[in-house]
Amino acid sequence: MKLKVILGTARESRKSEKVANYIVRKAQELDLKTELIDVKDYLLAYTHRWKITPEMERYRKKIIEADSLIIVAPEYNGSYPGELKILLDTIYDEYEALPVGIVTVSVVTGGMRLLQELRLAALNYKMLPVGQVLFYNVDDLFEDEELKDKKYKERVERLLRALEKYAKALKPIRDEVREKLREETERV
Repeated sequence: MKLKVILGTARESRKSEKVANYIVRKAQELDLKTELIDVKDYLLAYTHRWKITPEMERYRKKIIEADSLIIVAPEYNGSYPGELKILLDTIYDEYEALPVGIVTVSVVTGGMRLLQELRLAALNYKMLPVGQVLFYNVDDLFEDEELKDKKYKERVERLLRALEKYAKALKPIRDEVREKLREETERV
């Protein structure tokens, strides 16, 4: 299974980077082909699907090859970061039948409002949200790069296993959608 992990904030000193890197490492330990997509490498100023920039095309290709997705983001003002919204909005059809896990990161509250917003957005993109992990009090959860709390380790592994199952189940739909996208691209 090819898993893409989106780190959804470009903020300096971002706490979610430690969480995203941990998830990538754990997924690789489970033999999942995993790649980190860092939103700061795709800082776009607009969303316009009919005027494709090289960054947008690079992101599109990464999503097309994905079997599943995890979005790691902090809660900003009751929702998710603007740069993540812009990145997600650069494509649409490419997300169909893609199982997604949502990982929220917070210094205090855990990101429940962020979770609600991202679940709604994922459904709009025709992704299937299959699980979540809310990292409350993230400053207290890590020692260097390793999680201290066994419950969080179990939650991350459970999310990765759920994504694997749904990726297999949804593969025929993704294949059909991606074939249609290839045909449309060839016609242009």
